[in-house]
Amino acid sequence: MDLKGKKDLADLIQEQDWIQLYPAGNHCKIRQLFVDLIHYRSNDIHKLLRNLEEVLREWMSLTQTNADVSTVHQFINVIIRLYCHCIENIKLARAIERFLGPLKIEHSGAIQVQLGQVFWEIIENQHPSVQKLTAASCLLEQSEIVRDKAEQNISQVLSWTLQQLSEIRVAISTSGISKENLLTISAVVKVVLQLFQSCPSSTCAIAWSTEQRDSSSQQTVKQILLHLFQILDIETLTADVKMLSGTAIGIYLASAPTEHTSIRTFWTVFSNVFQGSISHVSSFDELITEGEIEEHSLLQLRLGAVAMVKGMLACASDKCLAFHSREYVPFCVELFTEVHEYCMGPISLRYHAFNLLQTWFSKFLHLVSTDAVQCKNFIQSYLMRKTLDIVWLNWDSPVDDVSELATGSLKHLFEAWEVAHKDQDRLRGKDPSPFYSSILLKLKSVAWYIKGQYRVMSALVPYVGSQFIISEYPTLPGDLLKCMTTNYLASASADVYKTLVADIKDRSDRDRLTGAWEATWWSPLLSGLCSVHTLQRNNVNQYWIPSTTRISQELGIYIQNRLEKMLNTEKSADRAKLLFAYLSVSKVMRATQVCTLQGVELIKEGLSSYQDEIRSEALGLVCVSHKKAEPLSQIEDMLLRDVLPLNLKVDSAPFRQHLVAHLKRLLTRVRDGAIALTKTKDLSALELSLQFIEWLHSVCMNNLVPGACYQRRKTCLEVLAILYETFQYNEKAKQRKSFTPESTKRLNHHVKEKGLWDFFCYRSNTVLISCLLDGADDIRELACSLLLEYFTWPLDGTPGPSGDGMDGSAECHLLSEALHLCNSPKPYQCQSGTLLCKLVFIKCVVENGWQFSIQADHCTCKLNPTAGEGSPINAFLNVLLEEVKQMLAQSKSAPVQASKSVSIHGYVTSITRCLTECPQLLHHDIFANLKQHYLCLIQLNIQIIQTMLGIMARGSESEGCPSFAEIGQALESLIVENEEDYSQTEALSGEHQYLLSWCWVNIKESCLSLGHLSRVLISYSVDTDTDVDVIQSVAGTFSRVLTQCRHRGVIEGCRTAFSIFCSALFESSSKHLNYIPQKILAESMEGLKAKAASTSTTRKSAGLPVIIQSIVSCERRNKKSELLRTTLDGLFSMAELPLEKDVDDRHDLPQVHALNILKCLYGDSGLHEALMQFIGKAVILVVEQFGSPAWSVRNAATRLFSVLITRLFGQKKIVGFQTCNTKSLLELSAHYPELIPFLLQCLESALQREITAIDSLHPSLFPVLTILSNMGRLDEESESSEALPLRSFVKSLMRSPVYFLRQLSSAAFVSLVPQTVTLETIEELVKELLKSKEANFIHGAMVSMEMLINKCYEIPEEVVKKILDIQTTVALLPDIATAQYVFLLHSIMRKENQKNEGNILEVVRSLCSSIRQNEQPMPKPLTQKACVDCLMQRQSYSICLDMLTKEEVDADVKLHVIETFTGLAEDGKIWEMFPQMLQCIQVESYPPLKSALVSCMTTLYIKLQTLSISEMNLLKEIWQQNKTSIYDRGVWGSAVLEMGCVYVAASMSNDQFSAEDEDVLLVCDAMHQISSNSDWCKQALRHGLMICGQGILRLCEQRKGKILLSAATKLFFCVWNLVQDDDCDVREYAAIFIAKLSQEFDQYASLQCNICLQEWINYFSDHFWWSVEIVNDVFLKLYQPHSVCQISKKLQLGKQLYEAEDNSFYSEAIFNSEYIYQMLQKMLSLRSTNGLPQALTQKEVRGHDLMQDLHFIEEHLYQLDSAVINDLYEPANFKVVIQLLFKVRLLLQEKPACLNKENISQMHICYNNIITNKKIPWAVGVFLQE
Repeated sequence: MDLKGKKDLADLIQEQDWIQLYPAGNHCKIRQLFVDLIHYRSNDIHKLLRNLEEVLREWMSLTQTNADVSTVHQFINVIIRLYCHCIENIKLARAIERFLGPLKIEHSGAIQVQLGQVFWEIIENQHPSVQKLTAASCLLEQSEIVRDKAEQNISQVLSWTLQQLSEIRVAISTSGISKENLLTISAVVKVVLQLFQSCPSSTCAIAWSTEQRDSSSQQTVKQILLHLFQILDIETLTADVKMLSGTAIGIYLASAPTEHTSIRTFWTVFSNVFQGSISHVSSFDELITEGEIEEHSLLQLRLGAVAMVKGMLACASDKCLAFHSREYVPFCVELFTEVHEYCMGPISLRYHAFNLLQTWFSKFLHLVSTDAVQCKNFIQSYLMRKTLDIVWLNWDSPVDDVSELATGSLKHLFEAWEVAHKDQDRLRGKDPSPFYSSILLKLKSVAWYIKGQYRVMSALVPYVGSQFIISEYPTLPGDLLKCMTTNYLASASADVYKTLVADIKDRSDRDRLTGAWEATWWSPLLSGLCSVHTLQRNNVNQYWIPSTTRISQELGIYIQNRLEKMLNTEKSADRAKLLFAYLSVSKVMRATQVCTLQGVELIKEGLSSYQDEIRSEALGLVCVSHKKAEPLSQIEDMLLRDVLPLNLKVDSAPFRQHLVAHLKRLLTRVRDGAIALTKTKDLSALELSLQFIEWLHSVCMNNLVPGACYQRRKTCLEVLAILYETFQYNEKAKQRKSFTPESTKRLNHHVKEKGLWDFFCYRSNTVLISCLLDGADDIRELACSLLLEYFTWPLDGTPGPSGDGMDGSAECHLLSEALHLCNSPKPYQCQSGTLLCKLVFIKCVVENGWQFSIQADHCTCKLNPTAGEGSPINAFLNVLLEEVKQMLAQSKSAPVQASKSVSIHGYVTSITRCLTECPQLLHHDIFANLKQHYLCLIQLNIQIIQTMLGIMARGSESEGCPSFAEIGQALESLIVENEEDYSQTEALSGEHQYLLSWCWVNIKESCLSLGHLSRVLISYSVDTDTDVDVIQSVAGTFSRVLTQCRHRGVIEGCRTAFSIFCSALFESSSKHLNYIPQKILAESMEGLKAKAASTSTTRKSAGLPVIIQSIVSCERRNKKSELLRTTLDGLFSMAELPLEKDVDDRHDLPQVHALNILKCLYGDSGLHEALMQFIGKAVILVVEQFGSPAWSVRNAATRLFSVLITRLFGQKKIVGFQTCNTKSLLELSAHYPELIPFLLQCLESALQREITAIDSLHPSLFPVLTILSNMGRLDEESESSEALPLRSFVKSLMRSPVYFLRQLSSAAFVSLVPQTVTLETIEELVKELLKSKEANFIHGAMVSMEMLINKCYEIPEEVVKKILDIQTTVALLPDIATAQYVFLLHSIMRKENQKNEGNILEVVRSLCSSIRQNEQPMPKPLTQKACVDCLMQRQSYSICLDMLTKEEVDADVKLHVIETFTGLAEDGKIWEMFPQMLQCIQVESYPPLKSALVSCMTTLYIKLQTLSISEMNLLKEIWQQNKTSIYDRGVWGSAVLEMGCVYVAASMSNDQFSAEDEDVLLVCDAMHQISSNSDWCKQALRHGLMICGQGILRLCEQRKGKILLSAATKLFFCVWNLVQDDDCDVREYAAIFIAKLSQEFDQYASLQCNICLQEWINYFSDHFWWSVEIVNDVFLKLYQPHSVCQISKKLQLGKQLYEAEDNSFYSEAIFNSEYIYQMLQKMLSLRSTNGLPQALTQKEVRGHDLMQDLHFIEEHLYQLDSAVINDLYEPANFKVVIQLLFKVRLLLQEKPACLNKENISQMHICYNNIITNKKIPWAVGVFLQE
């Protein structure tokens, strides 16, 4: 609606008396709501719908019986006009329409009259808007009055419609398919469609009439029809418009006087338009006149033809479709031929063609089922064959939804088959017809990883039965289980499982159901749930278990009980997997039926498990319930209180997501249960729920302390988010589902009366504000979002500012800190300052109207509580903008100094977020007052970008894009000029780093600012010349950054901003703004050609692809493809340009840019569907470019080729060692018909060259063979006419001397061998091998044979004998060929029932022996390795062991032997080789081999656990020789450590030996050092703890020597470090070690690390509390005196841009201090209880130093500005304060003798002064609470 129309409607709402129907108190609100509807935007929809519902409820409750009729009519007028205005949004329109519901009985006449009046106003408007046209079509559809009025004035309505069609056709022909034109033509065609449907006698019938041939209405209708036919012929129009036109044409054709006329006219028009009879249709009479069709004319496979056929099918009557018109077949059968052609046509038509096929089948089934058509022979022959062909080719179609549509068509075919054979009596249990059996046979022949077969299988089950399928396809359960290993197949195969189980239920009695299911599915289900593959377990849990329990609860109970029995009775190594299976089934059972929580002990074990997936299932089981409002039980409360604190710090992101999802479900249940309990007055259950929520909120807040790791903070904030969302009712919430009910307010009122749930207190505010200082983006953003959405300011809850800052308010202090941080050169500190600034702006300035007075130094501010001059918002923004201007001026005059003192981007980002992320400002009226700020900041951003680019391009010779070297030189020269004392060094100086980072970050942040600002400006601003000029300048700035920057971070930041910018332009209603992306695109494409010869942007074209991709992607999201088509044409043409004779490598080529941009486009998943039809063309282009003489072109082509391969075949899928290639040659040919002939042509050209000459190989061989090798196997020989020549050509390439080319050729050859001739092909290759003397061909042929053998189930004995006969020939070949022969033999041995295994092993032994006897002139390490693998698999160890002692054997081969032995030892397959390993270690001198031997020896000892006397003596001798190397870094040092652990463990277990204390200390010290270094390999520690950990602890406890106690301390901190290591594998084996020590958890399968840490502390405290040495060592770890002196008075910006983290992501120093404190408390308490003397002495206590530290903290607190944010919130500072207070508190509790009463009294006073100081961080109370 134009501005005038909106104004008129607004005046109508404001002026009329309709509002009197509502109570007086709501008049303003309702008027404002209706006015808001006039100016609605997409972002406002949810809010408007919610408000409309509220007003509608009030309207429904009112009675209008006594209302004034004229007032009601005014209301009807307002509602109908609002309805027409909002008609483009169906949700709003329907909500408005509901207001007429109560009036339809008494005022139906007035409603209809008003509707007719509105419709006629539209008709009288010669140039209606799209909105009006849409309203006209809707009114025609919904109102009978409107239809009658249209029919009464049909001549005028038709003329008006024709005028609209003509005008929009002219507009399209002149200005193209713009957004407005597309919406207009769509709306006009809808009007035509509604007219044809509503008034058939006045429209379509007139066109058929012969009596009124010259009437004006008849000619008008014919002209309208002509336009519709021409619309079908316009290729650039969207599918929706064409389908609407096709439907309208179908209505016209179906209304013909006779069926014969209708069909004849259809074929005439169809042939004229789509079969080339008439090149251009200019009149309707010409259109319906039969023309002569050329003999060889082909059907033009276009979307318009599909639309016309679909329209005819949809609208034609049954009689017409059954009419025998031509060739004595029904019309519907004739149409099937066309439909089949479309389904086999271009891939761009495939989706609509299969939709058409669905329509055809639905019509055909109706005709057949009603006996209107008798087509049994047609169904049995043509229809069956053609439909199956379509399905086989498209069951894995790359086009979205086509595979599902193809399967749907097959289901229709089954139904048609059943109807055609309904006369046959098919008894229950009888074998199905040959038709179904043939389909099942086809499915059996297909590889299990073909996804499409499972959709067909699901459709087939109801017709043949599950019993028949399993009997004919016994491997199906196993195949379905294998499908669970990949998400690609999981869903489709799970549908088959579900269908089969449902069929079992339908065909079995209830008593026999469990037995029938168990016989087939129990074993696969248990295997899946206990699989070693995590994905397979999860998918079986996700798909099979829910399906089984939903189909039959008895089956679910059976599975659950059986798993519980296995867990309680069997001691299995798979206990963890069985536990996972039990918990999974129990969770599903509890979610699907009402039951209490059972198996609590097993749930506790699951909650304590180390494995995240098991804990997740256990948590889900506790949280889930079938009853949506079930109150929290005591068991659930106990379990959750125990487990949740231990799961806040988990590094698994999926687990954290599951934890939050489970808690969301639980909290919703608790909330709804609590609301119900407030009504039933069950106080005990209600109190339990309320206290749990109170506890959960407290836990989350207490764990957000400074120094907490990212994982802990992230989890706590996410839990707080769902907690607030669940328990706080929000009237402005946007979600329509799962929103918090209004009754929650009643619950909150009840809770507040009890003094609970003070969620939004001052302390909570402070906690979340401190999170804004975190270094992680998502932590800061999440905390800020919570503060903005749920918390109210002032912080202390008073009406005025919070009075705790130096300047009078905490809010002032926060703003000071925000500006201070915004000016930091460190990006993360700037982001913190930005969020703080935004928070203060929204909470104080916008919501409370406060006005701040910011001083000139940017870091302090003063609050002015009284309103100053002007708006507080304007004043705040003006001050910040002035600061940016001053900073920019300083940056231009002194950039080096500015890079360290003024961080412009912090202020720019702050202002941007204030302007664009404050909802209160994003309204039309408010935006108008703030528009100058948007424009000002846009100009400043442009200037900042220009300044930074100028600084980096200073003195550059490059025209547009300076290289990194040139940028470095420019910055270095600038620093030298401005810094007098600067000296150049080889490394980047601090000044250089600051300046470079400052430039890049400013460009990036200014680009992002421009993107967000321009989006708001485009959305809310009026289309004026000024605005267009500003937007064009922004576009130019983006183009400049993307074409003149190489920095990847800047380019990606600019990409984000540019995408936002382009989306806003495409969504704008302004023609001028819509044109800007097209202009940018055209300039960029021209620039590629013009500038490429003189500039260089890097081999990946830097930001050039970003420009193109962003524009076409945004266009595509707006359902348009014009620019994409234009771009592709230009890029293909550019890539095919001939190269100049002299190519300068210093400059980029346009061909390179084109290929790089194409790679970017094809890599965009959002463009995949639109680009699919061009994939074949792109592949051909790339293959041709592989022959380019320019390296840069070939490089770009290679990068594009990798993307195209993914688009052709999908992501590479590998299951086990099997590559799952799914797309066969036939499918590839059907989807991309131009591709296969091209590949054939390339191979022909390649074979014209000498294939054995490496320097003359055809450049296209690599890509062509890569494509062919990625194909799936052929089914039959005759399936493809191209297969035979392709196979012949590829076979010739096996002679290539290039190894990789032979590998590719072999893989391609195998993909072209039909499955039916696999064995024949192997025999043929064997014959050729016997004749050939070419080593390369023999190698290539054997590679092919190995691949083919792997595809076979069994190999005939005669084939094996022939392969064995070539041994003598192969033995003389090079190493690579001989090794391949061994691989081939190994593949044969892996086949079941192989009778020649002994002969094969003899051949392998002879090959291995001959090599070792040095009979060959050259060594053959590859063959030796292959022989080792084969012999080891068959347990022939002696030969392999003998190889370790032979000097002539290659070291790499020996290493392979050792590693293989180690693997066998880990699997428990070898035991007896320990002496041989020791001997090999003693004689081996090469360190890598020696280390590997030690590792193997260690693995063997873990299995043996005991050594003989001779073995001990030899081990001791080796240990004494090498123990000095235990501290060496690298593999040998780790090996010596393992050796030492074995020696110590064996000594302790052998009575005749005793390890020296020094050796024990040496081993423990080495373990401690390795555990403390993050870059050392910790694998040796795993074996060390496993072998001797417990033994050392027992030894130290028994002997109690000082050396051993020192060793125990080192072992304690070693395990302490390991259980908190960053590497999850390291943590796992530390957890295993601790779990074995625990008496409480010794029966559990595994134990979580966080529990293990507590258990380790408890174990060590309980066993070593008596040791003074250990107590003192631990006490010294708690705090080092004078550490608090590192605290500075102010937040330091630092001299380094990036600082190292204080601790790892998993180890938290602050919590470790608490653990040590608790440990010391326990140990000292045990000493006191047992009467031992005090352990602490003056040496350890150092009381005087501690008092100095306490006074330092006291004085520092006095000098701080505020308690909200100060420097004690820095994690490092907070940690030392807590450590000091812990130590002091421990001394106050222990009162050691070295401290007198006066010392203790003074210490106590200082301690109390500190913890009671208001400026101390709130988190201190968390750790020191009594």
